Amino acid sequence: MPKMPDTATTPDPIEWTYDIPLLTSRFMVWDFVRVILLSVVAMYVIVALGGLIIEQELIILPPMVFVLTTGIMASLFVLTSLLLGNRQGARFTVGARGVEYRAEKRERSMNKLVVLVGLLALNPTTAGAGTLAMTRERMLVPWESIHRVVVYPRARVIALRNSWRTVLRLHCPAELFDDVVGAVETHHRAAIESASPRD
Repeated sequence: MPKMPDTATTPDPIEWTYDIPLLTSRFMVWDFVRVILLSVVAMYVIVALGGLIIEQELIILPPMVFVLTTGIMASLFVLTSLLLGNRQGARFTVGARGVEYRAEKRERSMNKLVVLVGLLALNPTTAGAGTLAMTRERMLVPWESIHRVVVYPRARVIALRNSWRTVLRLHCPAELFDDVVGAVETHHRAAIESASPRD
């Protein structure tokens, strides 16, 4: 359950848990598509470079590898989402140091299972995707690294972006959304002002 403010003034820090939808969230589906593309491209590059180094020949994997790998990862994503009840438990904290994200215990266990399945299936792309998820099970995004804040009121999502990508999305319950937006904008504005050169 989210921790509610005791007074009209937003407390610092604000901490809450949220079950993020998976298959029914455009944000999560888009993130998954990006993971597939990056993983497959990385696999093609590694094989091509390995061929040049070992065989002195550029090896280009056939298109069927892309289709099979994408299908396997998509099936694994759907299966994992169903096993998790189409939700990913997350804990968020907005405080003076920055924004912290922590995956819940069930999600951490599932990430380990994905890595194991990838290794047993001899599928480095799947194992790599699980490993990438494990590296993001807990992260702190300091205010100084946030260049832009994008608010999606209808979805109650706040996207934190650095100079080139979204580093974290805050999914908020309805009763805390306005307080979280206010806290994020206040801390972000203060970080920008403190970083600005003074006369």
